Amino acid sequence: MNEPASVEPLAGPDDVPAPRLDPAEPRPQPGYELPAAAQADSDPQLGTPDQHLEGRPQEVLPAPRVKPYAPIAALTLPHQPPIASVANLFSNPSGPMHFHQRLEVRTADLLETIPVSRAGVLSDASYVEPREWREVRQHAAKALADTPVVLLVAPRQHGATTFSLRLLAEETDEAVDLHVVEASWDRPLTSKLPAQANCAYVLDFQDPQRDRIDKTFLTGLRKHADTLGGIESRLVITLTPELWAPIAGQVPDGLAVVRLSAHPRAHLVARQHLMARGHASLLDYIDDPAVKEGVADWTPVRAVWLVDEMINLAAADARTAAEDGTTGEARENRLRPEVRELAKDWGTDLDIRFGAPGASGEGAIGTAHDVVRPLDLDDRCLSLALAVHRSGPAARIHADAERLAEILAGANAANGKKGAEDKETTDLREILGGVGLRTRFNSIGADVRYGQARFTSVNYGEALLNHVWGQYHPLHKRLIRWMIACGADSGGTAGDPAVRAILGVLAYHQDDSQLAEVRDQAASLGKASVATAVMVGAARDEHLGRRARQLLYVWAGHSTEETLRLVVAACRELIADQPGPAVTRLRRVADNPAGRALDADVLAAFKAVAADRRLTGGFAKAVAEWHAQAGDAGSPAANLGTLALMSVDEAGTQGRPWLLTGDRPAALGVAAALRRLLTDLDQYPGVLDEITRWLGADGGALHDQVMNVVHEAVSGRVGLMAVVQLVKELNKLRGPDGRGAGARLQDEIEADPDLGGITLETYPA
Repeated sequence: MNEPASVEPLAGPDDVPAPRLDPAEPRPQPGYELPAAAQADSDPQLGTPDQHLEGRPQEVLPAPRVKPYAPIAALTLPHQPPIASVANLFSNPSGPMHFHQRLEVRTADLLETIPVSRAGVLSDASYVEPREWREVRQHAAKALADTPVVLLVAPRQHGATTFSLRLLAEETDEAVDLHVVEASWDRPLTSKLPAQANCAYVLDFQDPQRDRIDKTFLTGLRKHADTLGGIESRLVITLTPELWAPIAGQVPDGLAVVRLSAHPRAHLVARQHLMARGHASLLDYIDDPAVKEGVADWTPVRAVWLVDEMINLAAADARTAAEDGTTGEARENRLRPEVRELAKDWGTDLDIRFGAPGASGEGAIGTAHDVVRPLDLDDRCLSLALAVHRSGPAARIHADAERLAEILAGANAANGKKGAEDKETTDLREILGGVGLRTRFNSIGADVRYGQARFTSVNYGEALLNHVWGQYHPLHKRLIRWMIACGADSGGTAGDPAVRAILGVLAYHQDDSQLAEVRDQAASLGKASVATAVMVGAARDEHLGRRARQLLYVWAGHSTEETLRLVVAACRELIADQPGPAVTRLRRVADNPAGRALDADVLAAFKAVAADRRLTGGFAKAVAEWHAQAGDAGSPAANLGTLALMSVDEAGTQGRPWLLTGDRPAALGVAAALRRLLTDLDQYPGVLDEITRWLGADGGALHDQVMNVVHEAVSGRVGLMAVVQLVKELNKLRGPDGRGAGARLQDEIEADPDLGGITLETYPA
């Protein structure tokens, strides 16, 4: 076993999930390094930390470490895996071992493994080993030395995945590859568990329906442990206490059980992330007693959110200071209260505002921001509408609040629009007899200036949404419908308030059960783009990602065109940072008989993959594997993949096709792949355009080579009509000898004994 990496022990607990960046945006790649300036110990926006800490007693805390900021949990997302080896599978468990690397297995129980950088895990500057973890860490290390399979029981948001990866990185040999496993199954199957030599796997079991295990699974897992032990591999399975309870006491000998009961303290999580991100000057704010008290019961996930918000606040404050000339104490007085607001616990206020009428503050006049009183239904709807938008035109927010009230009442407010006749006949006397809109905004803790409404506290809106989601479970379906209806009419994007709000509550509560509801509600409202943006954001989230990718895989096999379009649209976005899983699901759509209408969309996505020089070679290997798997039956995905590769030119040339001059895999026979396309010209008419382009590439320098490939392709009897159409198209081009390319091909075909002396009657050259 390896010696632990030389990371100095730090006081206090700290396991840190990935930073709460915008979940709809691509994450940095493993090994990603910030610019040198961002790794400095001081923050140029706020000066050196000494200016803020001078003269104040400080507890002994970790010193900043200058290392790349790449939290371990962020490394578990499928960043740029080799496309041809997304799934590593073991077959024939009772006989000889065969190891396969495939992009997809034609089964609903898809297994995908995400490689994780050992160096990245060990060099994570934001990692702190909690004091509470050290004894558990020693116990786990001993268990891992005694048995290849360890069951780690830990509640969600306790850092079990990070703990497991750090354990494996430190306790396994450097020759062992680290992987996080994702399984798109309906129930766990030991026959699907990974077993590849010299690999260490982490598999999370968290879903109470899909991940529930029984004694039969444990018996199979014991046999699987023997297999892993024989090939120097290890497996850590994390389970929530809810999944563990039914099987406690049934674990057979040969499997180890470790409990991880404590989670890292939020205060030190936040400190370590600030230092790792080069913002040590903000440490004074996180050490503020009011902030420390506010985050005392927070999870590490929430602590990382606080770090992101603090950095954003500091950047905004720096811009303001540059504009108004504010310096020194004035900036301090402006920023510190805002950070305190971020860390404030809104639970008491929300319990009152969403409590029973008359429970507190009865009779209070709702004009002052500091008055907290129970809200009636209309004002609760108004609060939620403003929380979703964060800020915006007061009239628009009021309209969305009314729409929410209608949806909660069971009205069909799909588009939130009423007819002109309804508006004219509605009795409006109640409105004039009630409280004005500005006063109502004031009563819910918001300001209205120049027609724009926003809460006076920066994080109150998000806290409100999370409170309502956690307290009113029966409303989830209608809240989802309403938030989608609030989305922009022009389509959902990462910055759409509806998308942000949905992702925010689902990520905070780690509630992936509503993703299918998002799809269904968006479809009924005609806002598929909102569902696409939510699925993309969820796939990029370290907690929702597994379920989002599993759903996209399952949906890729559906028969409804609307669902398939959502999968394709989401996968096109994910190609940028999760190309392996994206291509797997695109292939499944392409090979789905119901997906024929989406061939053009899949082809466009495949072209985006093929055109990326980092992915071209891996994609070509995958396409070759698809052809081999399909055999004579053919595969639409393989054909579309070939067509996409035909559009790729060799770098630095004048259009020379990569398939003829590049480092294409030997297994991908160009002529054979071309033959499959020509056999079905009605489905793949674009192949004629690509052949024509090839013939003219680089001033016609490859004309003879291309003609030889085309001749070899048609020699496989692609069909008379296809050959006639091909000859006609090629006659539009002239070869180096001035003769029509189609006429040359026609002569070669008629003279080819393998074609039986076929005579073609085509248009003259």
